[in-house]
Amino acid sequence: MDRQSTTSLTAPLAKSQLFALQPEDLPVAQRIDTSYLRAQAIARAYKLTAEDVMTLSPKFWAMHTDNIAAVDIAPMALLTIQYNLAAGTIAPWAVKRPELRPILQKILDFEASGQFMLTEQAHGLDAINMETRADMMDDGSFIFNTPNDGAAKFMPPTIPLPNISLPRYAVVFAKLFVKGEDRGVRPFVVQLSTAKALKPGVRSRMIPERAGAGPLGHSVTWFDHIKLAPWACLGPLDKPKNPKAAFQAAVWRISIGGLALGALAVPSVGVSAYILGRYSLRRQVVSANTGKLMPIIDFRTQQIPILHALAQMFVMQAFMKGSSVLKTFSDFTTDAPVRAGISAAAKAVMMMHIQESCYHLSDRVGAQGLYGHSQIINIQLEMRGASIAEGDTLVLCIRLATELLIGRYQLPPPKYMNTLAARHEAGLFKECREELAKMGGKHRSEAFNRLLLPRCKGLVEAIGQRFFYEAAKDAGMEQAVLDVYEASIVKHSPVWFAVHAGMDGSAQAAHEDAAITAALPHLERWLQWSGAHDYALAPIMTQDRWDAFLRGFPFFRGADIVEAEVMSARAML
Repeated sequence: MDRQSTTSLTAPLAKSQLFALQPEDLPVAQRIDTSYLRAQAIARAYKLTAEDVMTLSPKFWAMHTDNIAAVDIAPMALLTIQYNLAAGTIAPWAVKRPELRPILQKILDFEASGQFMLTEQAHGLDAINMETRADMMDDGSFIFNTPNDGAAKFMPPTIPLPNISLPRYAVVFAKLFVKGEDRGVRPFVVQLSTAKALKPGVRSRMIPERAGAGPLGHSVTWFDHIKLAPWACLGPLDKPKNPKAAFQAAVWRISIGGLALGALAVPSVGVSAYILGRYSLRRQVVSANTGKLMPIIDFRTQQIPILHALAQMFVMQAFMKGSSVLKTFSDFTTDAPVRAGISAAAKAVMMMHIQESCYHLSDRVGAQGLYGHSQIINIQLEMRGASIAEGDTLVLCIRLATELLIGRYQLPPPKYMNTLAARHEAGLFKECREELAKMGGKHRSEAFNRLLLPRCKGLVEAIGQRFFYEAAKDAGMEQAVLDVYEASIVKHSPVWFAVHAGMDGSAQAAHEDAAITAALPHLERWLQWSGAHDYALAPIMTQDRWDAFLRGFPFFRGADIVEAEVMSARAML
C-alpha cells in the first residue's frame, strides 16, 4: 500500500517554485501559462513513450495516480488530453504514416500542446451528428470548415500560448464528405497554432474560466476552409456499413480517458485525507470534561471521514496497480463494450469517492476548509469537470446499466460471492431485472424512464465498489482496510442493507464503529503510506507554515489614527 515509490518522480517538483501556491490575484494569462509549464514539467519527469501510450503501461497509469495531481489538478487535465487522447489517437497511425511521426514526438516530448476536439456548441452527447465537415478534394487533400456557429468546437483550449512559445496540434473530428457523400465522422490532425499565433483559418474565442478550477484557456473554435494534407485523416475513406460502430471506433480513446480521469481520485482523496489527518492531530481544543487541551482527532467525527478516505484511496490504488479487472480493460482483445463498461463503473465510483470524501474532509477542517489554500475544496471543485469530461458519468451509467440489464454483454463477474459488496451488486441487479420484466423488457418505454433510469447510477456504482473491494482483497490488503471500505459501501446504500442484509440502523452503526475502532491504531501508518507528505502544501499543516502564509497578506492597523486622535485631544487641553 506504500505510495511513496509511485510518486517519487515528482516529489522534487512539489517542492519547486513552479508548484508553489499562487497568489489569487495573478492575471488569468499568467495562471494559464503556469498550468502548461507545470504539465510540461510532469511530462518530462515521466518521459512517456508511444509504447507506453499504446499499451497502457504501468507508467501510463502511474502518471494518472501521482500525488502531484493534488497540488494542482489543472495540469493533469492537460496531460491526460495530451497523452491519452491526442497522442493515443495519433500513435497507431504514425506507425504507417511517417508524416505524423514528428508531430507525435513533439506531443510526447511536450514541445507542443496536444488537444482533442470532438463536441460542438450544438452537439455534445449527440456528437455523432456533428456539423464540422472535411471535404475531400480530387488530389486527396481536405478542406476543413465550420459551416455555422453551432458547429464550432466547444471547450478544448485553443488560444495561442506566445509567452511560453508552445505550439498546438489537435485531433479534430469532422464529417468526411467524398464527392458530396457523407461518409461519417473521422478524426483529423490539425495544427492550430505556431509558438506565437493561430494558424490562418483558425479562429478562437476564450470562454470564462470554470468556477473553482484553474484556467486552461478553454475556447470556442471555428475553422475557415483550412486545407489539410491527405495524411491528416486518421481513418478509412470508405463509407462504413455501421456508422455508429465506426464512430465508436474513431473515439476509442475516450473510454481510456474516462478511467484515466477517474484515477485522479487516488491522489485527490489520499492527499485530502492526509491534510485533514495531520491537521486533526495538531489542532487542539479545550476538553469540556477535563478542562485540558485535547487534539480534535479524538473526536469520532474527525476519525470517520479520514479513515474512510484513506481506505478508499488504498482500494482504488489496488485497482489501478495491476488488478485482474484492469488487466482485462488494458487487453485490447477484450470487446470494446466490456472495456467501456469497466471504465464507466470504475469512473462512477471514483467520482463518487472524490465528491463525497472531499466534501466531508473539507467540512471537518472548519472555516479553513472553505479556502482554496487548504487544497481540499480546490480538488473537489476541479474534479467536478472530470465527472463530465470523457463521458458524462450519469450518461455512462445509464448506458451501461441498460445494456447489462437487457443482456448485451457482461462485465467481469464477482470472485467472492459472499461479500457484502457482491451481494449488494447481485441484489440490485435482481430487483432491476424483475422490474424490467414487468415492463415486458421494453427499455425504451416511459416506465423504464420513470422507474429504472434513476436507479442506473446506483447499480453501476455497486459494480465499481465490488471491483475495488476485490482488487484490495486480491492485493493482500490488511483486513482493517477492507472492513472500513465495506462499511462505506453499507453507508452509501443503507436502505438496501437494512431490507436485504438484516442490518437495521443500529447494526449499520455498530458495523462502522467496529471497523473504525479497529483501524484507528493504524492511522499514523496509513497517513505515511499515502505518500502525501511532500504534496500536502496547505498552510494549515503546521503552525509555522500558517504564520508564514499569513504574513504574506496585506496588513492594516488603526494605531496611527488612534495616536493622531490622542495628540489632537491633548492639543485642545
